[in-house]
Amino acid sequence: MNPNEMAKLKEKAPIPLLLLLLLFFLPAFLLDPELEALQKSAIVYDTSLKKARVLRLQREKYRQQGERLQKLEQIKSDLFAKIPQESALPEMIDRLHATAASSSVIVDKVRYSFSREYEKLTVPGYDITMHLSSDYDGVRALLAALETMPTPILIEEILMTESRRYVLTMRLLVQ
Repeated sequence: MNPNEMAKLKEKAPIPLLLLLLLFFLPAFLLDPELEALQKSAIVYDTSLKKARVLRLQREKYRQQGERLQKLEQIKSDLFAKIPQESALPEMIDRLHATAASSSVIVDKVRYSFSREYEKLTVPGYDITMHLSSDYDGVRALLAALETMPTPILIEEILMTESRRYVLTMRLLVQ
């Protein structure tokens, strides 16, 4: 190279160096805001993804609860199909007395009381307290016969007060 060309190159040398520095730092100026936006978008995406997972789990729980509710509604409708109307109460009481008589149980005294609730459930029914006279086998036969009756009878308590004397507390459900 001749000295003139060398001098021209030395004059122009800062320009390529400036261009090199500009090309080196220019992406940082342009890409830094984009990287920040990308990071913010990633955070928003992560939170949205977490919310979507929670919502999916809640939707699954709601679906399961809906199925349980349908099953409970079916059980409730089946139960109320078996519970007699209140107008059938005299027939049910006559059947109770006939069952006691057929089991060799003497009914000394009976007390009836109506209530709309049973153990915090809104199931109307009659609480019946029967004072009975019989031997143990007669009371067992009466209980076995009560369990086979078509109407639901809830036996709450059986007390032996004296020899051959019992107190039977039960509930007849009605609609």
